Amino acid sequence: MKAEVILMKCPEVNRIYGVRVEERYDDWFRTWAFPIDERRASHEGFDRNEIKGNLDYTDDYNGCPYCKSKRIVQCGRCGRLSCWNNEERITCGWCGLSGDVTTTEDKLNVRGGEY
Repeated sequence: MKAEVILMKCPEVNRIYGVRVEERYDDWFRTWAFPIDERRASHEGFDRNEIKGNLDYTDDYNGCPYCKSKRIVQCGRCGRLSCWNNEERITCGWCGLSGDVTTTEDKLNVRGGEY
């Protein structure tokens, strides 16, 4: 089984967190989320991991360690992930882009990046 850690950001508290993802059935699933600071995330190389998949979550996935949301949204500008609490309009915690939330059936291309 292949597993990676990717980074997400909670826009409610403007803090990053790590999410362990596992490859199962030719797709990726979120299995566990945990708080992490930027220095440690960079040191561990979590900002460089890349995956492509739907990023569904497992039954025991705990959600964002700050707001507890299990839903995510991907920014159309920077491509990074944030938790989502069903707002119709959001501002990306990573790059500051504001816009309406739209859904897609496409698989997500997720990669780390600079803070």
